[in-house]
Amino acid sequence: MGLAGKILIIDDEPEALENCRRILSRVPYACLLASDPNDALDMLERERPGLVLTDLRMPKLDGMEVLAAAKRKDPTVLVVLMTGHATIGTAVTAMRHGAFDYLAKPFTSDELVQVARRAFDSLSTIVGVGSRRGALMERSSLRSSDDGVQLVGNSASMNEVLALVNKVAPADSNVLVYGESGTGKEMIARLIHEASYRVDRPFIPVDCVSLQDSLLETELFGHEKGAFTGAHAAKAGLFEAADGGTIFLDEVSGMTANLQARLLRVLQERHVRRVGGTQFTSLNVRIIAASNQDLEALCKRGMFREDLYYRLNVIPIRLPPLRARGEDILLLANEFLTRFAQRVRAEANTVPTIDPSAADLLMRYAWPGNVRELQNVMERAAVLVDGAIVTSAHLPERFLALTDRDASPSESSSYKQAKQQAVESFERNFLVDLLKRYDGHMGRAARDAGVDRKTIERMVKKHGLRGSF
Repeated sequence: MGLAGKILIIDDEPEALENCRRILSRVPYACLLASDPNDALDMLERERPGLVLTDLRMPKLDGMEVLAAAKRKDPTVLVVLMTGHATIGTAVTAMRHGAFDYLAKPFTSDELVQVARRAFDSLSTIVGVGSRRGALMERSSLRSSDDGVQLVGNSASMNEVLALVNKVAPADSNVLVYGESGTGKEMIARLIHEASYRVDRPFIPVDCVSLQDSLLETELFGHEKGAFTGAHAAKAGLFEAADGGTIFLDEVSGMTANLQARLLRVLQERHVRRVGGTQFTSLNVRIIAASNQDLEALCKRGMFREDLYYRLNVIPIRLPPLRARGEDILLLANEFLTRFAQRVRAEANTVPTIDPSAADLLMRYAWPGNVRELQNVMERAAVLVDGAIVTSAHLPERFLALTDRDASPSESSSYKQAKQQAVESFERNFLVDLLKRYDGHMGRAARDAGVDRKTIERMVKKHGLRGSF
């Protein structure tokens, strides 16, 4: 009989280690034993076990610290905590921090074997995914044939993101993608789905801020006939539709407290109850969430549930803004220009190139709308260019004003001119930061700034920011 898997067992009591080894080796599992947690973490890197069984209370490092360190070294490893002081609070805390399960001491041989089998059953679902995800991540420049935001880049920051995507895709852990609007959060979620064993099942994106609370609730969880006025027939929700696949919750920070509570229950219980219904439907779905706000900071301000945050934030992925990816800007610009030129100039045999003056403006621009804004700018250029060269004249007005805005006042500038330049620069930077904070929503930005919406609209038009967010 072949080995059923490799398990690293950590406990400061030699007798407990030997008992676990004796029980699990009969299955048979290959058992690695460590009484020192620091030695165990070294073994984790060398031996790459699929499962770690660790005691909770140990003198050098406790089980929660081992869990955190193990997940940092290998986000795909499964960790089970063993404790003689098990409480519901202990279990919840462990699960929040990414534990697969926990065992209350004293446990039986059957309980130990059962939790190990469930762990390796979970891991076995990703066997064979490696070759597919390896092919997906062969290079750092990823291009797709659809119309979505493409993930193209050779910068160190994007290489790190893609390496993490490659590593976490086959695991079934929840992922939380952070990034400003337009950085490609949904593309990252799609890449994770396509490199996972769920690739042949649905990928369903949900915008959590575009619908009212009641509408979003019925969209996510479904409803029964007669649940509310106009519910003439039962309807399955998006969680049910995504069963076996992946659901992507975009801008999850926009959920109300009521929906956060319902989502937490789905994550905890892995089942869903339709609005107006009494029956529960079991779910097998991976959840990837995204936010352009710091959820941990929102938790501290009481605006987001801390327990939900820990459930979603098992594996965080942070996307850099385009302004931090200087070496990728022209690479992306040429990629978009080629794609749009082939579409709008199908009869032409050549693709326009970007002249040095236009390239300089693209490199110097702050890109508040990130990759999405760059995509729109290059589509505009592909439509407007008549010849074979894209010049600064084919860029939006906000780029043409860039030189004047960035230039320092000359010696002949009057005090009034210098002051006007400084005021306009401050006004634009303030406006960009304000709109970025509210994802381009002018009404909320106006309320925060203490002005009316028309004032914000005039400022957006004045500084050429329309369509940037």
